[in-house]
Amino acid sequence: MADVMDQVRAKLGPDAIIISIDEGPDVKGVRVTAAIEDGITQAPPDHAPEPVQTPTDFEIAHPVPPTREFDTADVKAVLSHHGLPFDTAGQISDAVDAVDAASLPEAFSVALETCIQFSPLTDFHARPVMLVGPPGAGKTITAAKLTADALLHERSVRLISTDTVKAGGIQQLDHFAQLMRQTVSTADTPDELKALLSQDKARTKADLTIIDTPGTNPFDLQELETLLKFIHRVDVEPVFILPAGLDPLDSQEMAGIFARMGCQRFIATRLDAARRYANLIMAARPGYLALAGFSRSPFVAEGLEAAAPLSLARLLTALPKPSAPKPFASASLRTKSA
Repeated sequence: MADVMDQVRAKLGPDAIIISIDEGPDVKGVRVTAAIEDGITQAPPDHAPEPVQTPTDFEIAHPVPPTREFDTADVKAVLSHHGLPFDTAGQISDAVDAVDAASLPEAFSVALETCIQFSPLTDFHARPVMLVGPPGAGKTITAAKLTADALLHERSVRLISTDTVKAGGIQQLDHFAQLMRQTVSTADTPDELKALLSQDKARTKADLTIIDTPGTNPFDLQELETLLKFIHRVDVEPVFILPAGLDPLDSQEMAGIFARMGCQRFIATRLDAARRYANLIMAARPGYLALAGFSRSPFVAEGLEAAAPLSLARLLTALPKPSAPKPFASASLRTKSA
């Protein structure tokens, strides 16, 4: 019996289940019937696995840093191209030098995470989102992109516009809304806006409420006061819309103004129409606003990209290749004698 059990374990392993044991007169010796559940014992490998080398205590205490694919000149070229102010450029440069990363985007990613603020938007917002910013910043396109993204994730959307004074202010948003089978409500005053949002609470509330506003000059006190009345009248999250390519210090000052208006985050737009993004870094410095997302295209189908250190680092380090200037074509002028 002991010899039979040894054979069972050798053939099927320790997880074998004994089904029957026969020791009757018709059986010469002992017959054991055993089985094993399918999948418990793994099939032996076709070839011996490669041995795994365990690092020594010295290698663990003193890891070899990855070989860098860049040098200090590459870091300076990026910072110089984007035109960052001296203090900020120095801080980012020091942070990049302190990072053990093989590639330039990876090094900038870690450095940016320590120097600026990130706070991505999600596809669900408990509070209505009010898009604010200077004229021509891309608020209406951003509202359309947020709507398209929410509908793509099967979220219900409510669109409201307070841009009822400027000619064509409603038409553009309404055009996008009709393409997505949505409607746009309008509110001329803060009280009308509050009434619209109160109606939403009385009925089924939308997953995302987007409020488009007219362009506000951040250096015009009267326009700021008008916008502030809308913000204070209702419970909303104002999100600053900042186009890329503006002066870095102007952008930082605007971010500070809208931060005092109640904004905590901003969306960067028109990245496709700019090649220098220092203003985005200055607006996202600690004490100002957190970067929430990017818009790289004027087309609604190409939606917003959630802000992340690595995605911004790739934008900064993807420097345009220099090209030889092309001479202007000379045009010959023909004169006709009178």
